[in-house]
Amino acid sequence: MSEPKLQFIEGKEVRLQGFPICPGIAVGRPFLFTVIDEQVPEFSVPINKIDQEIDRYYKALKSSRNDLISLQERLQREGGSEAAAILGSHLEIIRDPVMTDRIVKEIRDKGKNTEYVFTLVIGEYEEKFQKITDQFFQERLKDFKDISRRIISHLRKHERYTLSDLRTSSIVFAHELAPSDTAEANTDYIQAFVTRSGAETSHVAIMARAKGIPFVSSVDFPDFSIARPPQVIVDGRTGEVIINPTKSSLASYQQKQQKFKSHVKGLQKSSVLEAETFDGYKLHLSTNIEMRAELDALAESGSAGIGLFRSEYLFLAQDSFPTEEEQFAIYKYVVEKANGQPAVIRSFDIGGDKFGNFHPTRYEKNPYLGCRATRLMLKEPTLFKAQLRAILRASAFGEVSLLFPMISGVAELQEAKAIVEEVKTGLEAESVPFDRDIAIGCMIEVPSAAITADIIASECDFLSIGTNDLVQYSLAVDRTNPAMSYLYTPTDPSIIRLIKMVVEAGNAAQKLVSVCGEIAADPHFTALLLGLGVHELSVALPSLPVIKNVIRHLSIIEATEFAEEVLTLSTAAEVQNALEKNYEKLLLESP
Repeated sequence: MSEPKLQFIEGKEVRLQGFPICPGIAVGRPFLFTVIDEQVPEFSVPINKIDQEIDRYYKALKSSRNDLISLQERLQREGGSEAAAILGSHLEIIRDPVMTDRIVKEIRDKGKNTEYVFTLVIGEYEEKFQKITDQFFQERLKDFKDISRRIISHLRKHERYTLSDLRTSSIVFAHELAPSDTAEANTDYIQAFVTRSGAETSHVAIMARAKGIPFVSSVDFPDFSIARPPQVIVDGRTGEVIINPTKSSLASYQQKQQKFKSHVKGLQKSSVLEAETFDGYKLHLSTNIEMRAELDALAESGSAGIGLFRSEYLFLAQDSFPTEEEQFAIYKYVVEKANGQPAVIRSFDIGGDKFGNFHPTRYEKNPYLGCRATRLMLKEPTLFKAQLRAILRASAFGEVSLLFPMISGVAELQEAKAIVEEVKTGLEAESVPFDRDIAIGCMIEVPSAAITADIIASECDFLSIGTNDLVQYSLAVDRTNPAMSYLYTPTDPSIIRLIKMVVEAGNAAQKLVSVCGEIAADPHFTALLLGLGVHELSVALPSLPVIKNVIRHLSIIEATEFAEEVLTLSTAAEVQNALEKNYEKLLLESP
């Protein structure tokens, strides 16, 4: 895009239309964020200094890794699990042994400085990605550039200017932002993002949504180095950006901004009320927990407990598998923070898109269909038993349930349960207190498990539908691939029917059925899920007020009728349209 150069005259505003990425309204001064790539020197390294040069590379990798882990933890505290997963993919690039071995070999073979060799090797990767127009690979290219910038800065020992350094209230304008730029953004000062490029499914967009920062992309904004307006308005709901707004526009949008903030605060206040429809149907609305820091907000959240504690996220940054005692300390803390409410602890879901350094077989050609989660734990009984012992010991301090992920069929569940019984026997022999009757649940996230949910329900105490993976595996589409996003549709009729099938199986066996995937936190789906008969929704803390507010304005009778209507639809588009119309109707009828 061109960069129009404008002079700003008082009383003459410029209205630009972009693409809305993250809702919210911001009024403030513009700040132009630019990134200048460092010039990398090239020089020969004496043979006796080669090992020192390689050591510099390893130290830069370690520092970069620590940066990303710190950012991951911050995002998790802000409720951005999807955003944190993106940084997890950055960590995997850093940990890639093939790339590391290649760079070390090139340093030895060429006898050149690390910065130069690193830039050459990374440049080859970037060149390959640049030749592929597919959006997934273009996003991967941005990841590589982002990571290389970080590693180079550590090698050069230069302080990087990041958006965490900004100390004036500003609206950030940039040609484009890297994922880590957004992750590092200081929300105390950054009011909004405006970029020339960027897509709704981009990693940067996911980061902004996780932080709740209004964001508009595809805006052909002026060259602020020539003239900078005193103020700018950004409407992340409509995609409108007003440069040099008139007094009338400022007054209007400041009023809209206050209304939007009041709306958000109103949702937060309603979070302490019961998750009950206006005609008296109560739903169990609980919280997904990934980071220890989230537990501090649990007491005042209005949550009915911990519907899913993702145990693996606490240990992804470690270089070795956590000991039983390390795990026990965390699980006990989780149970105590639940404060008498139920806490569902999921056994390690390691593999696929979630694995740490301790994954014994982490480099697989197709990890999503490989040795992950319960499959992996069954192959590693010593590690599995250590976790089960820790969870069972924690059950002595509150109401704990155990949940097994990635179960394909009842045989895997039976094998896992047999190991639980073995661990229980061992604890009893040691006179270690635990809940003998701990509830055992099964994740339904594989089509085979959904189809045989009636058999599985007879072997466990509750079912938890993980819609993220269920959609991915049912529709044979990689949910992390933006190029395939048009196929990753939770509104596909097959998914709706699978959920209904699981609920019916749970009801027949008198077992509770919960949903803990992304659709549980999408208010468009709330009426449908209630109408299908789901007993519990488990959502991230930031989503809890919105979902509870929707529930309190629903009628269970109307929700059931709506679900019956949706089950007759033939395409994902038809289902999506029905959800949107029903939600709009609900908003209009809400006081």
